[in-house]
Amino acid sequence: MKIKKKTRNILIIVISILITLFFVGRHNFERDRQSFREIIVSVANGDVKKAFDTIEERKHFSNPIVNFIYHTWKKKMHARFISKEEVFENTSGNKIVNDISNIYREYWRVELLKPKPENRTDSTLYNNITDYIISNKLTKLSKDSLRKKIKDDSLLKEIIEKEGFKVDFKFRNGFQEIFIWNKESTKKYEVILPKDTVKTTVVFIEGYHINGYDEFATFGDSQVGGWAIKESATLYCNKGTYDLNSEIFEVSYLKHESLHFTDLNNYPNLSSTDLEYRSKVIELMYCTKGTIYDRISEFVSGANKADRKNSHPYANYVLIENLSKLLFNSEFNSDINQWKKISVDKINKAAKSLYESSENILRKNNSLKEII
Repeated sequence: MKIKKKTRNILIIVISILITLFFVGRHNFERDRQSFREIIVSVANGDVKKAFDTIEERKHFSNPIVNFIYHTWKKKMHARFISKEEVFENTSGNKIVNDISNIYREYWRVELLKPKPENRTDSTLYNNITDYIISNKLTKLSKDSLRKKIKDDSLLKEIIEKEGFKVDFKFRNGFQEIFIWNKESTKKYEVILPKDTVKTTVVFIEGYHINGYDEFATFGDSQVGGWAIKESATLYCNKGTYDLNSEIFEVSYLKHESLHFTDLNNYPNLSSTDLEYRSKVIELMYCTKGTIYDRISEFVSGANKADRKNSHPYANYVLIENLSKLLFNSEFNSDINQWKKISVDKINKAAKSLYESSENILRKNNSLKEII
């Protein structure tokens, strides 16, 4: 069967374009992707000002694919935080939930631009929530009485649950957070850890309407994967972020969060930073070739020792620093290509030694607040 000359020419052009895109796409792709990821990580850690400072310096990336994504992202960031042209999308179909969610979004929009945690404040947030509750007659309390109790979140929880939604509040990296959803399912799991086999119930959150400050700040690139409730041996899981048959779910979620649960019971005074450190160590004890280098890359990108209260960045830094000493006989090693030359087995064993070291410390005194 003969191909017409015009069709043949079109095919040649298409194939040429695809080949060109393949080779152009490879040019500096890994390096640029890593650099772009580091900018997003600073946003996820709550330092949007730092990201905008980097944007001023970084006009473009040499890789065209990363560069296109980068400029699209920059426009979205500018519309959300600088020009404030973005109109927040309402996803719940409930006016009260939408309004409360937007009060939090406006609070994050302002506070995320403050570079220093000590300059952040939640007073405007709670004043706006108080005014909203009073003006919409959602309580019988006087304004003065409401102002005195609004910060414990109990009344806001009642209001949201009365509308048929689930809600949880957290304080993370210096920001007040709210999580609202109205669809969930449960499943029981047995999770094997170094010391225990933990029987736990996982509540899968399937219908988020607002999902914390970092999901807002990064347009969903970073978000809370879940959390542990020690009293009920229950784990909450952001189902949309996981393939439930994957190693990421089985190790980076189930084992990570289950260790939180056991640590919260066994070592009740241990800081959130130390809890995160131990759970990240557990991940690297069990990760295989399919995920381990990506996890290390994410820990490197997200590492920052500037503020111990920022639990994830600080734990990432100490973990990579401690592993670097064991595997490279050096300080913090950020070169992912060098990490990829270390076998999975060696990384697993090094992580195991870090876990056992922390266990030995806690075994002598289980009331410690800090081990790193």
